[in-house]
Amino acid sequence: MTDKFSFQTVWGGLEKALGISQQRHTLITGNISHLDTPRYKPKEIEFQSALKQAMDSSPSVSMAQTDPRHLGMTPEGLKGVDVTEEEGEWNGFNWVNIDKEMTRLAENDLTFRTASEILIRKIGLLKEIIREGGR
Repeated sequence: MTDKFSFQTVWGGLEKALGISQQRHTLITGNISHLDTPRYKPKEIEFQSALKQAMDSSPSVSMAQTDPRHLGMTPEGLKGVDVTEEEGEWNGFNWVNIDKEMTRLAENDLTFRTASEILIRKIGLLKEIIREGGR
């Protein structure tokens, strides 16, 4: 049984959080870019459920990319993420609400920055441990 706070678990969780946040950013900016597209329904990823699903999934086997022309694998954080179409409010043209999308974009930016900051601090802690261990 693995510890919930082990190095590998925390590191993998941060990787998955950053990957999901990155994919969510792509969807939100796509929704904003389709503001003038007739009958467009915005897409969304529920971050909490996607992260829980990614953390509960078993580790997959990694594959080596032996030639630069080969397609790479999907990053860990993006596997099995459910993308849903929203049933929002019809504005007479499409279902995109710019205020809602901008709020989501700000929220997602905060999530990404938080995960990035935690990762930076973990790396700084490792550097300090290595530096002190060499004395």
